[in-house]
Amino acid sequence: MERLEEYRRKRDFTRTREPAGEAARAMGSGDLYVMHKHAASHDHFDLRLEQDGVLRSWALPKGPSLEPGEKRLAVEVEDHPLDYGDFEGVIPEKAYGGGTVMLWDRGRWRLKGRSKPDRIDIELDGERLKGSWTLARMSGKRQDKHGRNWLMIKRHDDKTRMNASLSVDEDSSIASGRSMAQIAEDRDATWSSNHGEAQETFSPALLDPSTLDGARRAKLPREMKPQLATLARDVPSQGDWIHEIKLDGYRLLARVERGGVRLTTRNGKDWTERFPHLGKPLKALPVKAALLDGEVVAMGKDGITRFGQLQEALSSGRTAHLVYQAFDLLYLEGYDLTGVALIERKRALAALLETVEMKEGTLRYSDHIETQGAAFHERACQMGLEGIICKRADSRYRQKRSRDWLKVKCVSHEEFVIGGYTAPGGSRSGFGSLLMGAYGKQGLLYAGRVGTGFSNRLLEQLSATLRELEIPRSPFHGSVPDNRSVHWVRPELVIEVEFTERTRDGRLRHPAFRGLREDRNPEEIRMTASKEMAADGEKAADDKPAPRRKAGGSRKSEISLLGVRLTHPDRVLFPEQGLTKLDLARFYEQIQDWVLPRLARRPLSLVRCPQGRNDECFFQKHPRTAIPDSVPRIDVPEKKGSAEYVYVESAADLVGLVQAGALEIHPWGSRIDHLEQPDSLVFDLDPDEGIAWQEILRVAGTLRERIESLGLTPFLRTTGGKGLHLVVPLEPSADWDRAKAFARAIAEQHAKEDPKRLTTNMSKAKREGRIFIDYLRNGRGATAVASYTVRARENAPVAVPIRWDELNAALRADRYNVENLRRRLSALRQDPWADFARAARPLDADLLGSVGVE
Repeated sequence: MERLEEYRRKRDFTRTREPAGEAARAMGSGDLYVMHKHAASHDHFDLRLEQDGVLRSWALPKGPSLEPGEKRLAVEVEDHPLDYGDFEGVIPEKAYGGGTVMLWDRGRWRLKGRSKPDRIDIELDGERLKGSWTLARMSGKRQDKHGRNWLMIKRHDDKTRMNASLSVDEDSSIASGRSMAQIAEDRDATWSSNHGEAQETFSPALLDPSTLDGARRAKLPREMKPQLATLARDVPSQGDWIHEIKLDGYRLLARVERGGVRLTTRNGKDWTERFPHLGKPLKALPVKAALLDGEVVAMGKDGITRFGQLQEALSSGRTAHLVYQAFDLLYLEGYDLTGVALIERKRALAALLETVEMKEGTLRYSDHIETQGAAFHERACQMGLEGIICKRADSRYRQKRSRDWLKVKCVSHEEFVIGGYTAPGGSRSGFGSLLMGAYGKQGLLYAGRVGTGFSNRLLEQLSATLRELEIPRSPFHGSVPDNRSVHWVRPELVIEVEFTERTRDGRLRHPAFRGLREDRNPEEIRMTASKEMAADGEKAADDKPAPRRKAGGSRKSEISLLGVRLTHPDRVLFPEQGLTKLDLARFYEQIQDWVLPRLARRPLSLVRCPQGRNDECFFQKHPRTAIPDSVPRIDVPEKKGSAEYVYVESAADLVGLVQAGALEIHPWGSRIDHLEQPDSLVFDLDPDEGIAWQEILRVAGTLRERIESLGLTPFLRTTGGKGLHLVVPLEPSADWDRAKAFARAIAEQHAKEDPKRLTTNMSKAKREGRIFIDYLRNGRGATAVASYTVRARENAPVAVPIRWDELNAALRADRYNVENLRRRLSALRQDPWADFARAARPLDADLLGSVGVE
């Protein structure tokens, strides 16, 4: 068959300007490489390599692999004519491949070694993609019957030539500079193909369940119990496993039958009416009967699911933004698929969901990776995710807890039953803490208390429910310590609690409320071995006499932490999470080894919000009586005499700042032993409202290149706000004036090359539609937020040092916060700024002169 016959067969050239293509040209040494970005029924990329007079083509559902070792599915599609390499435009909606097409990358390619039928080693030299890749044909169950499924694998290169900040989310054409939206609007090169090459990612046979090995004819079951995962410490290293992100939501089975939809929880409750918006996309599936397994979640802008936001949505009734993440298909069109291997069920599910519009919608496919599970888990924890689920690729679906599915968490959390609550203390309303338990052979056994993690709304709503459940006697079997002010309740509510670790006596360390589990029955919450430890620990504490209290004093009016007196520890500083003063102090206690090395012994300015971030906040340079005397001070010379500044040397000093209501900590760029010679420079990329994140990434990359061209090494930090910091280590030699002049010269040179997008003018009017490169933080007395410290913003975000290879479209400036930072830190093998001190260089005359500073 002539190589372009299939290409022509699929297209109606009377309706399109797409080239019909001449016969394949004679075999030669052509080396054209093209990468198209294609928004069809499912966004994907198309890799095209000139070979034997045509463009041999593969559809890449997730785009090209960019990290060494990363594997991406590549589905071989029909050969295209060489003229196709110049196309960019819109394919008519009802035509094959209808959608917008961008010329995303173009260049040359060469073969490395000898080409084999099932393996091609290539080197790309495009405008964006540069380096080595392998195309390897898949085998076994992973291959479709036409043999079209390949893997595109990024290989290690001797020398890195590709921009480290490159992402598949890069939204500009290398030919026209237009975005996908602009190309769609212009419609200047309309061409056609039938339903999108990405549609060919999956075999059409997958939508015929009779072709699946293990499928059996059966009626759609009226009831089904979900398969549950077993908790594991480590990611399995032996056997064939797939790995998914652990979602943080409510498990739901979605039953689709004759145009109707029914959603049920893991304990069989019908929650269809609670999520009315999910019915539409499920009803749109082109099937008469199906049963999907998945999870309804609240998806943040950063792509992370948050259980607290899901709870808020359910309590307020505003659920239209919630998403159903489907990860399994149990029944399809008259066939029970529970006997089909998991990997085949997922392929069938993906093919089914390809038939409806899912992008940014409320019904989405939950993808997986098939290799490098341990690295995937480490990366998930670094990103602040809850953990991952590991599943045997060839396993059948079992309606019970099984070791075929394993959950490997980044942070510990368990479920408990509420048996009582205490009265609130200090300025807090609602209740103080909840008494938790779990069921054992003798009944409900006490397992501890939790008093943090509640929003103001939840404190009010939950306290009203608890009052209705009050009973005169304890529901716990056995004694409960310090129960004199406890209100007992019927054990009908299940909660989920997160904690950092267990102490030797089994107590939960730093427990925090995560949410109500309305999908669980109290009787299901059993006293596991770990909970038994907690219960035993609490019983041991019961032998101790209750602490004495001062007459008329509040039990929680003050406590001592690291020797610092902390007043009003229950005062809520960040109402979105119910984060209290004590929570923030403990946060700094836990991460002191990360925050102190680059913060200690530097003069500080503070943002203080004594009553919480939603109340009055003010910037303060010089300490007053509110800051404990234990926090060290230094006299700093100023124009008129001297002024006192605080600095920190220990975690206790950080707690002292929290006691004073300091929600932001801003250090000088010098230490107290060389005040007049800065040891770092900060370039703050501060974007105007509406600037795309991708543009911020681009500027960070180009500014990095400029700084490195001078022989300096910039390190990267998320700010917890909107932008990024590039921080350059210095040997403390030059004075403040020269350091500021040097930073200014770099910023102005960079902005001058792109004046429509960049500015160094701090005027709000001049910054409109631009990124402000703020060099002013490098003057004497000027400051920038400290690494690993909190910002006085919604959800308590934290400024966090990151590696350059972590800078991508999935990241955001406020990705990390008090709740998820510890997961990242526990997963890091090395400090992202481990080489910071070694990279320091003096601002000598040659370096200053290179940018025109005398």
